[in-house]
Amino acid sequence: MTDNVYSTICPGCNFGCGLYIRENGALEIDFRKSSPANAGKLCRFGMNLPKLFAPARSMVDGKETTIEEAAKEAAKRISASKGSVAFLSLGNTTSEELLAFQKIAESSLYTGAVAALPEDTYQTLNIGIPYSEIEAAKHIVLFLDPYEQYPLIVRRLLSAKKKGAKISAVWWKDLPLADENIRPADVSKLALSKDSLIIADYNPLSDTEQVKNVLALAKNAGARITFLKPFANSTGAYLMAKGIKQKSISQLVDDINKGTVKTLFSLESDPLSVISQETLGKLTNLIIQAGQESAVTKKASVVIAHEPLYKKKGTLINNEGRAQALGGAGTSGLEALGIIAGAKFDFLALHESMKKAIGITAVDEFTIPKYERPAYGAIQASVKPIDATTALVSVYNPFMWSGLPDDNDFVELSLKSVQALKLLKGATVKIRSNGSAVEKKFRVAPVQDNILLTGNRFGIEKGIITPVELSR
Repeated sequence: MTDNVYSTICPGCNFGCGLYIRENGALEIDFRKSSPANAGKLCRFGMNLPKLFAPARSMVDGKETTIEEAAKEAAKRISASKGSVAFLSLGNTTSEELLAFQKIAESSLYTGAVAALPEDTYQTLNIGIPYSEIEAAKHIVLFLDPYEQYPLIVRRLLSAKKKGAKISAVWWKDLPLADENIRPADVSKLALSKDSLIIADYNPLSDTEQVKNVLALAKNAGARITFLKPFANSTGAYLMAKGIKQKSISQLVDDINKGTVKTLFSLESDPLSVISQETLGKLTNLIIQAGQESAVTKKASVVIAHEPLYKKKGTLINNEGRAQALGGAGTSGLEALGIIAGAKFDFLALHESMKKAIGITAVDEFTIPKYERPAYGAIQASVKPIDATTALVSVYNPFMWSGLPDDNDFVELSLKSVQALKLLKGATVKIRSNGSAVEKKFRVAPVQDNILLTGNRFGIEKGIITPVELSR
């Protein structure tokens, strides 16, 4: 059998890790050492990519059909729902497809990106600093768990530390590489200067007040700040939508609950990762265009199934702003969008628009374009207290966003919490919230006493921080 090899980008997050995917009856992952983002290294999610790619099938109301017929049916339902249709994209596809999608969406584009934050912070949120600058930093402040959320950044942090950098962690758990660990409620103890570099996470479910708070901390100290993002083309999605009115995920949820949105068309994005099943159940039509099967494709009214990301022709833009070419030649996803739009999309024209949007003449992953990084204005923000004695904190990571099962199916809690509950080794802890309960294995870790950390989705969560009650 002849192998098909694709030079591609890992879809786990926006770090931009290059790799090869080989098709030889089964999918295999090979390292691509030339990649400037990761130099051939992959995290455990990247190594588990073959588990992710289960091909989707085009469906209409549970019956299998062709991609063309599914796209035509989607076009009919979108047209019939005019005035009550929403378009969702979180940045899991090429910049060229995103540009086409925006032409269809017009004023009903929901991205969960920056809509709820001041406009003068957009560029800061959208484009991170080069990873080489992280390695050269003198003081690094982490508002995330790099091991769980963005593992490839750990290599950069260790390199910086080897060069003499001090690392501070403002987190719920002590991080092994940190020189000082500060709890989020004690952030006032953090000493910042113009030599500090803040690294935070920004995702569709981020607490906007917390984001404003870290932005304000950076501005007040004259420190640099960079936000890591969870989807393969998060940065590309933001850059392609520059100047386009976007709406937030919270607004989408409100619109569905109020009945003003009855049809949702989602492009290569899983609505279940950001919207509850209860809310999605209120839709008349759920249209999913995707290259892989997932829990949400099984619930959709219409599924438009095309090639997976690694087979696509197009461009991703990583957190540094590098333009990265995918190694495939597939354009069926773009052609399906053309059917829905009623006009064929020209790939080359969209590709030129993408290059113009980021100011490049050619796609070269070894060169970071020069982006403007304007100063942002004063931000009114304060630390948001937790309204509960005990809380479950969701640490969003590639497995959670992709809906994949993870071996780390447990919660982490402190020894003091374990002793207070009289939990026995090998037993489970009962977690109750919002009228629901689950039982989970636990692991003792250096976690804040009133906090449980989870890298899995249990189905009882209400946002990143969820008040809970515990028992044995």
